[in-house]
Amino acid sequence: MSFPLEITAQINSHNGNFTRKFTLNRGLTVLLGPNGSGKTHLLRGLKNSLSQHMNGKHVRFLSAGRMGLLEQFRSDYDGHRGGNPDYDQATYGSKGDASRRHRMETLTGDFQTLAERADILIKIQERLRKLFKRDVLIDWDGGNLKISFSRLDIDAKPYSSGREASGLMHLVGILAALYDDEVGALLVDEPEVSLHPQLQAFLLKELLSVAGHPSAGGNKKIIIIATHSTEMLKIQGPEDLLSLVFCYDLMTDPVQIPADAGELKNKKVQSLIARLGQEHKLSLFSKRPLLVEGPSDVIICSALAGQLDMHLEAAGSQLLPVIGKGQMPVVAKLLRLLGKSPVALADADGIADGVDLINSYLIDNPVADTNASSLGFASAQQMAGSVLGDFCKLVDGRWTEISSKAEAHPYWVNKKHDEELLARRRSALCALFTADSDELCKLAPDNAWLSIKTRVTALLDLLEQSGLFILRRGSIESYYLSADQFASIEKPSVAVSEIDHLNQLTRADIEGAYSDVVRCLRYASNAEVICEADALRDLLLSVVAPAHARFRGGDPSQNFDLLARSLLGERSKIFGLAVEGEKLIVSIKSKILNVKGFPVALGKDDDVLKSINVALAASA
Repeated sequence: MSFPLEITAQINSHNGNFTRKFTLNRGLTVLLGPNGSGKTHLLRGLKNSLSQHMNGKHVRFLSAGRMGLLEQFRSDYDGHRGGNPDYDQATYGSKGDASRRHRMETLTGDFQTLAERADILIKIQERLRKLFKRDVLIDWDGGNLKISFSRLDIDAKPYSSGREASGLMHLVGILAALYDDEVGALLVDEPEVSLHPQLQAFLLKELLSVAGHPSAGGNKKIIIIATHSTEMLKIQGPEDLLSLVFCYDLMTDPVQIPADAGELKNKKVQSLIARLGQEHKLSLFSKRPLLVEGPSDVIICSALAGQLDMHLEAAGSQLLPVIGKGQMPVVAKLLRLLGKSPVALADADGIADGVDLINSYLIDNPVADTNASSLGFASAQQMAGSVLGDFCKLVDGRWTEISSKAEAHPYWVNKKHDEELLARRRSALCALFTADSDELCKLAPDNAWLSIKTRVTALLDLLEQSGLFILRRGSIESYYLSADQFASIEKPSVAVSEIDHLNQLTRADIEGAYSDVVRCLRYASNAEVICEADALRDLLLSVVAPAHARFRGGDPSQNFDLLARSLLGERSKIFGLAVEGEKLIVSIKSKILNVKGFPVALGKDDDVLKSINVALAASA
């Protein structure tokens, strides 16, 4: 038996029992996906499925919470310790627990292994001594297993494992499971827990050294990990992508690249994978990566997202700089193979220079074809070809009409001597969107330029519905309000100076000036703006409505805080209700809720729902 190995996970979840299938192409397989995407369920579901391939060896599962019961010695877990945990009382079970050590999902099983297997203990000790200047000591105290550590770089007494750094404890536990040749498959949920990046890199190296099929003999074992860390990914060539399994939702099948995918043989894809940086790896963890053209775009987009309360990363997006326009179609195609929905923000020359980028978003896109057919075109690609063909024909044949507008654009000012034709098309395209309709009408008696703008706008709108956003004014620099729009060197520094100006603007001013970019960010984030007032509305009305009814009826007690308490219990403490003259005053007492528009004064004849909604709207 060898790889590839078709495997089926039996999932037992709150939504019922079902199966999930994927392929193990090599010794180490990595599950990627956001929290709640089903990675842990998948790992657990593999325990029984892998048993048949173990040649008599054990399947070991280590949970993300593998510290387990040790926390009772390492923290004031119940608030009764007076801030002083029972560090020195840490124990790891009795000798009778050793027979169950492979079934334990916590570090207790691994430290039982160290007590049982002197050879594994030696391997661990050697690494601790040479790499971390530590030693680990095994001791039985009254039938209970106790683990101590000692520092070798200073003259100090041994100390309880309860006092050791959690990262080192996690590392020792995982290594013990990894070096255990009685284990044929090791499933680790979030191996990076508590480990700093360098330790993660070391652990990955150790995992790779052992990963393999148990039938190969020795200590080879199938290893499957679920991770949120880029440090636990080693991607040096296209074949490494075959070991990644992408989880997006427990109720849908995980996604893998087929081993025979032709895209993996593409030279551009191979070149891209060979130079994957940290940003590229981060995009592997997102559902809707946002491709931009360079560092300046990342800087500006990050700043705008922050100013406008768009939580890109939390919503499943990730800014990914792609250097070189020719790379965008390749990167987008690769990301789609991984089950992702890439969004792109490209400079205007991305469509002025040709249709490669456009086609990468329109090919095999039935939604775009349907939208194009409603505009009278056979397909979205046919629409793009027609519109851009007529635009280029207009520019090439009637350049003198628009040249006065176009030649002021950076595309023209900064053109190279052998790019005049491209510079004309690029700068003319941007001129369409920097000149208003009256100016375009004056360029030609037949309104040709206004007409082509209308058609290009329809095409760009169609592309945005497919996830491709074009910077209609040119590049990101063309949107700058304060910094140099013609900057051709030190662009990141210029972008930073623009941010200083953006920080002084209102939300409305930013959205107006950067409207093309903002639309893209909203599409990529695909999430509603966080507004605590929305979560507060129903709770507030449940108190204010009955209080106002009593106020209007002339309730003599006027103790409306007591009424609120009877309705909401402890939750009523965030509200204040009091009568002042002829008004019921509603206030928010919480110091942490970001809610404006309060206090609200309600007269007896006021509409409660309308008044509260108006107040809460101030926080939107």
